[in-house]
Amino acid sequence: MRDIIERLGRGLSNLTGIGRVTANTNEALSTPTIQIALPGAVLRSDVPLLQQYGLASRPVPGADVVVTFLAGDHSRGVAIATGDQRNRPKDLQPGDVCVYHPQTQSRIWLKSDGSIELAPASGTVSVQGTLTVTKDVVADGVSLLGHVHTAVQKGSDQSGPPQTS
Repeated sequence: MRDIIERLGRGLSNLTGIGRVTANTNEALSTPTIQIALPGAVLRSDVPLLQQYGLASRPVPGADVVVTFLAGDHSRGVAIATGDQRNRPKDLQPGDVCVYHPQTQSRIWLKSDGSIELAPASGTVSVQGTLTVTKDVVADGVSLLGHVHTAVQKGSDQSGPPQTS
């Protein structure tokens, strides 16, 4: 009986592991695979990388990985989560959610107060398609709805540039 309990305990302790990604993901297959290093200098290749539906990422070497092993068999692992402690945002408040790019720090920040901040590292936001705004657009302090023009003339003359209200 003691032998059965010990084997069960070993099996349970082998169900999950934490390691590091050691190479770029292999995207050639329908399910990407990664190579990981586990404690004890154990290296595993071709480990399937499962991700949340609708989200995709390619973790870089050095990223953290959580692996679950089917029936505790370390030759049958599946990566179920990845992260990167080196570059994660450290200014989030309780309740905030952030999609971010670890290397450039570009991010979409859903704040707990209901506001959303887009912060591209390049300073440029591109929209493909139609952008529909139901309230106002303010660019560099100038309101699209409330700005005024100076030196407006009748006829075919053009107005001056928009001015802040």
